[in-house]
Amino acid sequence: MKKPQLIFYLDDDTDDLEFFKESAVSLGHHVSLFMDGHELLQTLKSDQEKPDIIFLDIHMPILNGEEILNIIKKSPEWRHIPVVMISGAYPKKLARQFLESGANYLKKKPGSEMRNALEEVLKINWNDYKASA
Repeated sequence: MKKPQLIFYLDDDTDDLEFFKESAVSLGHHVSLFMDGHELLQTLKSDQEKPDIIFLDIHMPILNGEEILNIIKKSPEWRHIPVVMISGAYPKKLARQFLESGANYLKKKPGSEMRNALEEVLKINWNDYKASA
């Protein structure tokens, strides 16, 4: 197994947050969960340790995943952090838009296959990976 990674996960669904955390912890990783985009951004600003990867739910109240993606990718301190956009569904047009905005990967919410989907994403070598819609 690769070294444990610190993962930030933003979602407004408490069940999805818990399921994600269970899956990530079972794979040996550390997870910080967020239900509010402002809280995630504040943690990025204030914490010394930055995440190895960030998962953002696209459909969020107040500050949505795309808005947070744009803030992260415009920041010199954070733009190197891989960002995975995750959602129940998204049209092809939106997929292209997210990738053009700097998303590193798009993933449909896998439901019961969360552990396998997470394992697949965490195996990616982001230095060699080029996303496409």
